Amino acid sequence: MSGSLGQSKPCGFNILTRIVYVHQTFSLVVHGSGLSSLLAKGSGFQALSTGAGLVIAVATAIAMFGVAKQKSLPALAWLRVFLWAAVFRGALSVLMLFGTSDIAIAGFVRAMILNEGILIPLAIYWSRAVHGRYLASLRAG
Repeated sequence: MSGSLGQSKPCGFNILTRIVYVHQTFSLVVHGSGLSSLLAKGSGFQALSTGAGLVIAVATAIAMFGVAKQKSLPALAWLRVFLWAAVFRGALSVLMLFGTSDIAIAGFVRAMILNEGILIPLAIYWSRAVHGRYLASLRAG
């Protein structure tokens, strides 16, 4: 639907924007606690990966703000990159830590699996072309 008022907002835009913000908050908590456990265990590579998860969570929240409040097409592109990077990084972390006997690390792995279960649908939703068309119509109008 295009016209002088632009394309209508994609279905679920507002609620999924909020879910991204909540998810990134959850990610910061999980990655922060995981990072402290990994650093205490001397797990350098896993700690580096988890630290990258913290950076990605912050960057994702900033990109989501750019999409939701600034209606920025470049922010949408970055949001997509960060979400898919988080999916990939999270899957690697789960695979690297899967089967650990340490209770703190095992809890982190369970949280990361839950994280992936939320993150993948979010990445798919925000990768849809309708979002780019919607933001472009706002800029054209």
